[in-house]
Amino acid sequence: MPAVLAAVALTLAIAACGGGEDAGTADLGEPVAYSEVQAVWAEYGCTGCHPGVNSSLDLNDGRSYDDLVGIRALEDPELVRVIAGDPSSSFLYLKLGGNPPVADIPGIGTRMPPRAPPIDPADLDLVRRWIAQGAKDENGETGGPRVPTPGTPPQDLDVAAATERRGTGTIDGTVVGQDRRPLGGALVTLLLKGPDLEGGEEHYRVAVTNAAGEFTLPDAPAGGYLLKAYAPDTIYVSRIVALDEGETQTISFGLPDRNIPNPSIAAPRVEGRRLSLEVTGDDLDGNYTLAVNPEAGLVFELHNADNAPGRWRATIDRGLDGPWIFMAVDENCNVSDFLTVPA
Repeated sequence: MPAVLAAVALTLAIAACGGGEDAGTADLGEPVAYSEVQAVWAEYGCTGCHPGVNSSLDLNDGRSYDDLVGIRALEDPELVRVIAGDPSSSFLYLKLGGNPPVADIPGIGTRMPPRAPPIDPADLDLVRRWIAQGAKDENGETGGPRVPTPGTPPQDLDVAAATERRGTGTIDGTVVGQDRRPLGGALVTLLLKGPDLEGGEEHYRVAVTNAAGEFTLPDAPAGGYLLKAYAPDTIYVSRIVALDEGETQTISFGLPDRNIPNPSIAAPRVEGRRLSLEVTGDDLDGNYTLAVNPEAGLVFELHNADNAPGRWRATIDRGLDGPWIFMAVDENCNVSDFLTVPA
């Protein structure tokens, strides 16, 4: 697997936490030196991406420890990357495949490394034991900021898939950038499963953040589904949601900066019910070239044969007044710029 892919994967892996004693840390095993953990980052190509592709995290030797232990995550700003003594609350461990809430899928982002088999169980256990033993540095001491009240990783997410586009629930929250400042104009999309859909899900609804980075998705359906957050020139972040009837959930997103200028978009068109966009770049994602109508709160996927560069198109069931927002994503989660077709 290319180093770039492995590292992008691990970047989305760093983002969550909870506190307290870990029920799975009884087997501490032999002492683990941090040099052994650093060797895992090198073996799976993580150091090739961080910070070269995703600068929100530096996994290079001499820098990685200080970027992990006790550090608030970016992808979910309520969580922490590594909680000393508590693997099951450390998002790093969860994203590598430890105790994932749904099959092998973490509650945030994708399992690390992305688009590749899971890391070897022995390496995963080595990371687990290092955290359980106190996440010690090369001097045998636990460093990093103290985190007295970390957040809680997503739980109880393996529920029946939502079957309706609307319901009685509400999802609200915030989106921030890598600088931890609010991102206005970011998109938060709701994806539902359906038959014969590329990638297994399809975008249906959308909310746009205000200047304070806040969003609200009213009339949210009950059941399990995905939310995804995007902003121009970022790396997008996914969340699994499990919502009860009438429930309100608050979800925080943090989006890393995009370092790779791919993909690029141009010449968006809205011609009645026909939408199209020129997309160029490598490794384009067939499920994430989007046309968003903020007024209607709807999002539509555009497609092209073989996901090739060129003009991507969609025909929708009715004409909608603008404005429209267009964007594209590649297989490594890089988000293009946004282009707007005014009303």
